[in-house]
Amino acid sequence: MNEREDTYVRYIRFYITCHKKGLKRFSRFLWWINRLIFSCDIPPQVTIGKLLHLPHFGLRVVIHPASIIGNNVTIYQHVTIGAKNNEWNVVVGDNVFLGAGAKILGNINIGYNVKVGANSVVLKSLPDNCTAVGIPAKIISK
Repeated sequence: MNEREDTYVRYIRFYITCHKKGLKRFSRFLWWINRLIFSCDIPPQVTIGKLLHLPHFGLRVVIHPASIIGNNVTIYQHVTIGAKNNEWNVVVGDNVFLGAGAKILGNINIGYNVKVGANSVVLKSLPDNCTAVGIPAKIISK
C-alpha cells in the first residue's frame, strides 16, 4: 500500500478538521459536496486515525458519526459502518481491511489486524488477528 494518503482522503480530513475547529457550517457544506459527487457519507464528526485508504474514492461508503476508525485502515466501496437500533459506537482497530460491501453494525469493536471479507455482515465484536467472512460473519482463521 501507498505510504501517503491520496488527495481525496486529505479532503475528508480537511472538513473533519474544520468541524473540530468550530467551522461547522463550512465543514457541513464540504461534506454535502462529498455526498453529492462520490455518494460517500463520512460525516465530520467521525474520528479517523492515520493512513486511511479509500480505494475507488470511497464510493458509497457510509460511516456513522460516532464511529472511531483506527490507523492504516482500508475501506473498499459500499461498506457500511453504522448503528443497529440504539447501539451506536463502532470502534475499528489498526491495520484493518474491510472488503467491498461489508456491513459493520451495532455497538462492536473490530480488533487489530482484522480482515473482513466482501459482503460480510459483522454483528459481533471481532478479536485481534483474525479473518471473518459470511452472513453473519464468522471467524475462519486466527
